[in-house]
Amino acid sequence: MSEEAFLQLSESIQMYLVTIARLREDGLPVPLSELARELSVSPVSVNEMCRKLQDQGLVTYWPYKGALLTPEGERRALYILRRHRLWEVLLVDKLGLSYGQAHEAACHLEHTTPELVADRLDVYLGHPAVNPVGQSIPRPDGSLPTRQLIPLSSVFAGQRGHVVRCDVTGAVSDFLHVQGLRPGVTVTVLAKGETNLLVQVNGAQIALMSSLAEAIWIEPEDQRAEETILRRDPQKEEGMKAKSKAQLIRIPLSELQVGRQGVVVRVGGEGSAKRRMMDMGLVPGAKVEVLRVAPLGDPIEFDVRGYGLSLRKSEAKSITVEVSVENA
Repeated sequence: MSEEAFLQLSESIQMYLVTIARLREDGLPVPLSELARELSVSPVSVNEMCRKLQDQGLVTYWPYKGALLTPEGERRALYILRRHRLWEVLLVDKLGLSYGQAHEAACHLEHTTPELVADRLDVYLGHPAVNPVGQSIPRPDGSLPTRQLIPLSSVFAGQRGHVVRCDVTGAVSDFLHVQGLRPGVTVTVLAKGETNLLVQVNGAQIALMSSLAEAIWIEPEDQRAEETILRRDPQKEEGMKAKSKAQLIRIPLSELQVGRQGVVVRVGGEGSAKRRMMDMGLVPGAKVEVLRVAPLGDPIEFDVRGYGLSLRKSEAKSITVEVSVENA
């Protein structure tokens, strides 16, 4: 969207558009009662404004029920939302404000930020993919990155992710908040059992029932890193990847020498044996180092994410790792 079109919108209209964009879920209309509560205005005022926005082609409006953004309204909302979330990152990461303070300030700054300043802010911050609570930052072209969320219960031991939402209410929601498990934090799965799992959040370990972990949705950390790379210079990144791949080889973990490191790219085997190795942290993307080998060559002891792990040579043979040529 052009900056001229953005400037033609009143601050009140901008607030309505960006609030509808924030509140929508799964493509369903945003209830007008919820919109009124979020904007601290009366339901009558919300209905009047939504009717005006529909006349301008910015929303689809159902009287006293709900509203959805039209494609044009969506473009304008994401234009504003990009500025809002970039300011949140700056205010939290660089100036040390709490997220609540940053959000309130960004609500004012988003309306007065020209395109040049937003672009320079994006570059200065290193092209962040999400704001401090894990919400996606629209790209410069106004599109919103697609995000693949998975329940915490399906994450393997050793994997990390960014909490995006918790589908719980009441006492359960209060419990997670006290434990520090809320949108925006990074969580690491340390161990998994049949009915529970042990996770780490902000340095503290928390035991959760698997049924509760199913209601906590995360974005895997490697996915966020990939999104950040794509937002930089795709041609440059592809060149770096090609150069890196030329210096890497793949070998069975059993052939890695003592003191050498590799990155897991494939876990073979079947059934419970494969699941056991993955639950111990041997998942694609995990770094592994050979600590020592028994005198007869079996078993082999490894370091995986700071934890000691012993495997039979036959088990290690089923795992493929990627190593640099000089590290093989």
